[in-house]
Amino acid sequence: MKPNLHQVKSELTHERLLNSALSLMQEKGAGRLSIQAVAQAAGMTTGAVQHHFPSKAALMMQVLSRLIDSLESDTDFWPSPRWGLRRRSEHFVQQAWAQLYSQPRFASAWAAYLAAVDDAVMTAHIIEQRSLIQQRLRVQFMASFPEIAIHPQADAHMQFVLTTLRGLGLVRPFASAATIDSQLTILPKFIQSIPTNPQETP
Repeated sequence: MKPNLHQVKSELTHERLLNSALSLMQEKGAGRLSIQAVAQAAGMTTGAVQHHFPSKAALMMQVLSRLIDSLESDTDFWPSPRWGLRRRSEHFVQQAWAQLYSQPRFASAWAAYLAAVDDAVMTAHIIEQRSLIQQRLRVQFMASFPEIAIHPQADAHMQFVLTTLRGLGLVRPFASAATIDSQLTILPKFIQSIPTNPQETP
C-alpha cells in the first residue's frame, strides 16, 4: 500500500527535524541540543517537534540511531573478516571509540535516557529502540568476527565489548586520557583471547 499524502508529509517533517538536530549537534555540541533549539533551527513550533519527539530522550535516541545507520554504511568502520584477528580487533575498538563512544553526543544521549527513567512509557520506548540498534550492531559485529559468531557465548562476548566501550564513554569526562587509553589497549586483547573453537575452554 502506497503511503498517503499525510504520511509522506509526516515522514518529511520527521527527517527535517532529525537533520536539524544533527546539524545543531555538529555546530554547537550535544549539550545545546533541546526540543526548543531544534524547533527554532527547523523553523517550527515546539509542539510540532514534540509530535515527533515527545522528549529530549526520544530525540537523542533517534539521533543515535541515525549515527548507527551512518556507521553501517561506512566501509572504514567495520573491519574486513579477511584481516587477521589482531588487526580486526584493534581497528574495531579504535573506530568505535573515535566515531561513537568518545563523542560528547554519546554521553549526552545517556544523560537524556537517565533523565527519562521515571517515565515508564519513555523508558519502554528507549528499551525498544536500543534493542533495534543492538540487533543491527550484532549483525555487523558477527560478520566482522566470524570466530566469535560461532562461539556458544557469542552474544555475551559482544555485549561485554560494547558495555566496556559504553562505560568508558560515560566516564571519559571524569577520567584521565591515560586511564582510558590503557583500557582501550586491553579491549582488543580480550577480543583476541576469545577461543576460536566453540569447544575450547578458556
